[in-house]
Amino acid sequence: MSCGQRLAKAMREKGFRVTAQRAIILETIAHMQGHISAQEVFERASARLPGLNLATVYRTVESLHKADMVDLLSPSGQPKRFALRDAGDPHGHIVCRNCGAASTLNNEAIRHLAARVYDSTGYVLDEHYLTLEGLCPACARKAAGRQNRR
Repeated sequence: MSCGQRLAKAMREKGFRVTAQRAIILETIAHMQGHISAQEVFERASARLPGLNLATVYRTVESLHKADMVDLLSPSGQPKRFALRDAGDPHGHIVCRNCGAASTLNNEAIRHLAARVYDSTGYVLDEHYLTLEGLCPACARKAAGRQNRR
């Protein structure tokens, strides 16, 4: 079964009608590495599907996210980014609120954090959709340097 056929089958199982636009958008996300913006999806997918518009990409990606087929990374002040969800590799993200740099948090770190949150609050974290914000090492060094000059 080809990648496109496998993705189309997964879309149908999630209750989606498989249109050419949806199939190409999902295939595009699957074949691009990392977390990509809707604009990047649009640029790549429109080469295969002339006439595609950016609003369709946004609507489709949001729907795919709601269907748990696409992970969403939404750093403050930065464009949303997406990646195909890999059920076999759940992971979270840590994003720099200053420069937008993003790193992956491995499943072990997520499980440990989820257990601590549950123990202290009773909340069950969604381990497939966890994004923490802070300062990356470079931005933290710059911030510390500014503090030291005061």
